[in-house]
Amino acid sequence: MGLFKRKKMGKTIGSMGRYRPNLEPKSAVRRKQSRKFEKLKISAEKKLLKTRSQQRRIQKIARPLIMIVIGIVLYVIGSILFISDTFIVTKIEFDRETIDVEDENPVLTYLQNFEGENILLIDEESEESYLKSTYPNYKTINIKKSLPNTLVLELEIYELTANVIVQREGYYRKFIISENGIVAQADTEDPSLPYIYLETNEIMIEGKTAIEPDMLAFIVEATSDFESKFGMQILDATYYKIAREVHLQTERYFDVWMDTQITVDEQLGKLKQALPSLNIYDEDLRYIDLRISGQTGDKVIYMPN
Repeated sequence: MGLFKRKKMGKTIGSMGRYRPNLEPKSAVRRKQSRKFEKLKISAEKKLLKTRSQQRRIQKIARPLIMIVIGIVLYVIGSILFISDTFIVTKIEFDRETIDVEDENPVLTYLQNFEGENILLIDEESEESYLKSTYPNYKTINIKKSLPNTLVLELEIYELTANVIVQREGYYRKFIISENGIVAQADTEDPSLPYIYLETNEIMIEGKTAIEPDMLAFIVEATSDFESKFGMQILDATYYKIAREVHLQTERYFDVWMDTQITVDEQLGKLKQALPSLNIYDEDLRYIDLRISGQTGDKVIYMPN
């Protein structure tokens, strides 16, 4: 025997045996995870409910306070806008070159009635519409607000365009009409304006339409163009409303008959082309009829005196 005995090797426990993992079934693991998730979910819901409850309490307290603040703000704004004198009309501004104060302009007089009223409550568009219908001789009526307390009036009147004479048995009156055909002045005349005789049985008064604007424009154009094209003055014009004709009386006392449904340029152009064969400056004529066209459209009919 030797000096040393060989020890018998005992059984050893391997590392795997000493630290063996807990091998649980998968279903058990899932149940644990599910319970853990449920606990987290319940905890989160409790926190959310607690937060919402706190928010409702805050809102319950804050809502009346907010309404009170809004009410105070609205009261202050309302007082400034509608109760205080801040927006009370105290001044009417206008252009003295277009509005004659000495003649007591009716539009200005009407607008002055708003002094002392709240400027924010004035409907300028409605007032403009009323004034335009009441005073049709004004081409433009503009009312503007200049805050806090001033109304600004802008007026543009229709230009005086012609003298109108209405003459029938036992009746004779003179008027001056504006460019919109409305009677602006009665029983007066302006020698610097054209004269138009009007055949009508209607009673003419200020503010009433004497001649439709398009017909008035035709007469004025015919008068002006004839004088410029032929160098001959027109003494007056006669407008036959029913027949739709205009007769221009020249300085040589013959008439030029024109159709209001045919343009001035077309009718006077036809007379211009006829000049070589028709001497309007020397011949003694009663009238020239430009209403009727021949087959070629350039026929001029005339009557010697």
